[in-house]
Amino acid sequence: MRLSRFRLFVAATVPLAVAATVGVVSMTAASAAAGCQITYSVGSQWPGGFTGNVTVTNLGDPLSSWTLTWSFASGQQVTQAWSSTVSQSGAQVTARNVSWNGNLATNGSTSFGFNGSWNNSSNPAPTNFTLNGTACNGTTQPTTGPTTGPNPTPTTPRPTTPPPTTPPATGGPNTMGFIGCSMAENVSQGYRAVGGQRMWGPYGTGGAVVQSWTNTNSASWQSFDRQAAQYGRPATVWIQICIFAQNGVTYNEVRQLITNARQHAAPGANIIISGQPLYDAGQTCFLAGSGGPELTDSMARQAAADASQNVTYPGVFRLRSGEVSDGCHANTAGQQSLGHQAMGYWG
Repeated sequence: MRLSRFRLFVAATVPLAVAATVGVVSMTAASAAAGCQITYSVGSQWPGGFTGNVTVTNLGDPLSSWTLTWSFASGQQVTQAWSSTVSQSGAQVTARNVSWNGNLATNGSTSFGFNGSWNNSSNPAPTNFTLNGTACNGTTQPTTGPTTGPNPTPTTPRPTTPPPTTPPATGGPNTMGFIGCSMAENVSQGYRAVGGQRMWGPYGTGGAVVQSWTNTNSASWQSFDRQAAQYGRPATVWIQICIFAQNGVTYNEVRQLITNARQHAAPGANIIISGQPLYDAGQTCFLAGSGGPELTDSMARQAAADASQNVTYPGVFRLRSGEVSDGCHANTAGQQSLGHQAMGYWG
């Protein structure tokens, strides 16, 4: 069951405002030294479980690390997280940055996600976020400037970017293309099965590993272009780095994938990049080889950290025990799981 979406904004100079429907909460607090904007959304929900997404925007002075806390109101529990280290004690959740996303410049943002459990009755969005001890509650905390007499001169608070009045567009049906191999097809199959419409459905990428996409005129790209001719050149492209053990992957090849994706997508397209799904301890994908999926995830993170590539790393896909049919590919339950994860990443 998909939740409908809503967005709630609080600013220091305006009253509480609500726009749209149910599932997204955004709050702003700002001052000369500290401030934050948090966007929380439930990307997908199913009996007993849901996927949550959180975007942290630092409106204050630059941060070298961050800790975000909030409390759930209806017994929700975080069961798995990506792009942050998440712990929970009772109702309170604490999310800390990982090694590659701790630095947040003024107005800089980072995102992380998690899977959670709920009571199948109520799953309200939290409203009490705190970033490094600063409550994101719409208040300002001005600092005091130098004095020339008995009365201090207040420092003018740093202006903040006004919050948007409507949720950002996520793209219509079939506006998001993808490249990868059969593992990407598993994600696409599951995504469509749980009601996803934004990303293309499966189109036969099969064994198209990295080397199938490094030549911009390859048969794989020709197949991609046929999809683009049907739906229009995509405004977003998801790249799944996919390998065979005997071929591996180099970072130069990953850079070439990104370059080629931009050539085949709409001008100014957003590029999302991730690796093959990771497995539970003790499982090995015989196609990618021991450590192969972890290598692809590492390469995706490296590309996202490379400012020259301008790509987004959404997080890791996972296949749990009981979700794999042949040591590599997702069974029906695994496809559903991957689909829910994809819904959580890009809606």
